[in-house]
Amino acid sequence: MFYIYLFIPLFILFYFTLRGFVRSDAMIPLVVVSFVCTSMTLYIYKALEGQSNYKLIHDKEILERFVSDQSENKEKDAIDVSRIILELSNKEAVQPGEIYIVAKRLKEVNQNELASYAFEQLYRKFSNELDGGVLAEYAQAMFLKEERTFNNEIEKVLGEALIKSPNNPSALTLQGLKELENKNIDLTIKLWTKALDFLDNERDISELKTLIETVKKLKNQ
Repeated sequence: MFYIYLFIPLFILFYFTLRGFVRSDAMIPLVVVSFVCTSMTLYIYKALEGQSNYKLIHDKEILERFVSDQSENKEKDAIDVSRIILELSNKEAVQPGEIYIVAKRLKEVNQNELASYAFEQLYRKFSNELDGGVLAEYAQAMFLKEERTFNNEIEKVLGEALIKSPNNPSALTLQGLKELENKNIDLTIKLWTKALDFLDNERDISELKTLIETVKKLKNQ
């Protein structure tokens, strides 16, 4: 698709440029000459430096198609997205934000396994540079990937998130779930009540208040 978009303007450019040099009664028509010149230009471009640019654009198309749920073959695209994440994280000059954007977009569309994998690569390369909010998102992605159960890695990352950002509402909410799992109901209510002070989305506030009331009823049973 990329080369089709590039072919058309190049073909037009060659056609009008060569029009003054190729006679109308020439054995080889101007259209054919323009086609050959355009094809050769694209071939040289691809061979010299265009391949990497093409791959970048192609990978971006795969990612966009996948997160917008327009894949004709979701499983194949999922494998390609996993490859894109790994290749991106292995780039020598990659910046944390490049991996984070991919991880966040995958998390937003509930592709939790791939989101967790992207956050894992981000954490592997830049763990000391990540703030508590990003660490909380990583812990959330792992928690959802594990079908809402905790493990040692989730608890480790969540603990780091709370150390760096003790007032992060996502981290507080997740820690509250952990305490609820351990039947520490009073601590769960305390953590979630604290989280309310740092939420600014009315829907999130309403949902968390409902959870708090539910847990309070559970406590009184």
